[in-house]
Amino acid sequence: MNAQIGLRYEHIDYDAHQLGNSLKRDSSFSRTYENLFPSGYVSYTVDSLNSLTLTASRRIDRPAYQKLNPFVFIVNKYTLQRGNPFILPQYSWNMEISHQFKQLLTTTISYSLISNYFSQLFLSEGTNILIYTDGNVGRMNNLGVSVSLQFSPMKWWSFNGQGNYNYKKLDGYQNISYQSSINQFQFSASNQFNIIKTLSAELSGFYITKARNDLQELLYPTGQVSAGVSKSIFKGKGSLKFSARDIFFTQAMEGLTDFPQAQEYFKLTRDSRLFVLSFNYRFGKPLKAMKRSNGGATEEMRRAGS
Repeated sequence: MNAQIGLRYEHIDYDAHQLGNSLKRDSSFSRTYENLFPSGYVSYTVDSLNSLTLTASRRIDRPAYQKLNPFVFIVNKYTLQRGNPFILPQYSWNMEISHQFKQLLTTTISYSLISNYFSQLFLSEGTNILIYTDGNVGRMNNLGVSVSLQFSPMKWWSFNGQGNYNYKKLDGYQNISYQSSINQFQFSASNQFNIIKTLSAELSGFYITKARNDLQELLYPTGQVSAGVSKSIFKGKGSLKFSARDIFFTQAMEGLTDFPQAQEYFKLTRDSRLFVLSFNYRFGKPLKAMKRSNGGATEEMRRAGS
């Protein structure tokens, strides 16, 4: 049996200053927050085939910097997008127990309780203007079950698949007391085929049922199928590859937005279907890759949108 516990203390200070103009004065705000974040795990090997792991932790997620900017962007004559300098970090308590059988099957049950939950907000201004912004809306409970499977049905075929179930319940306040919940499933699979020594192929895809990440927004099912084939040429120095992403053009962001007294249907499509033919040739001897460290700035770069 292996076990480990830890405790992290964090103190954050930041100041922001937004320049104004002749019509709107300068604006500024400051934030200070600090907290303790315990974590730990216990791992137990039942026998040569089975192992159990229990983990628990408290975590913090900070809002991205651009979401704090109060600047207003005009989407159209009826819709504006505006940042929210008053967003607070969201905190979560997480528990997870997982069972692993060989390197073949992993089953996990998890539960998270998130406070100050980040969510998109849709606010009305006057009678004709809709404000799209982000904010803290309350809390979210998330119960999840996941199963992942990795094996080779044939010597030339490798399969990796995963299924996730989540029950999400959101409680918040958006002008009125607001509640929403969802049972959602997500499935993904990847197949690798080594047809002959110089020819390989891949087939992958995913499917997501109705889902909810925000208090007011319900997303309809979506998914995609992708494939590719690669041929090694010139005695292994070159390769020719053809790949296709979202072959059936099914990946779209479609759903329904709830308002206190109305609903809005939306559908966003983009150029997700892509066909690529590429050729690579390697000159000389391969260079040894240098190990690079991301350093402590990785989290700040993510928040800045890099």
